[in-house]
Amino acid sequence: MALINTDWTKELEQVEVTFAKLLDEKVEPMVDRTLDRSVKEVSVAMDKASFEIQDAIKQLSAEVEKQKNDFLKKLTCLVFAFGCFILVAIGLASLIF
Repeated sequence: MALINTDWTKELEQVEVTFAKLLDEKVEPMVDRTLDRSVKEVSVAMDKASFEIQDAIKQLSAEVEKQKNDFLKKLTCLVFAFGCFILVAIGLASLIF
């Protein structure tokens, strides 16, 4: 049994209106700015990472190409030397026999 009956309906409505106004005018713009800034920073970071990955791929491709060319040069020299050896062997064998 209450001695004083109080109705907080009007006060609660005022709090609700004030809170909604605070959210709309202060919190929402702050969150929007923060999200926009975060998106821009992530975009910049992804652009940098993409550039670094592309650069690494170019360097790797150049190194693979260089090593392939070196291998082909060495293989060509080896085949040429082996061919010369075979010709000399055939020449010597024809002189001996």
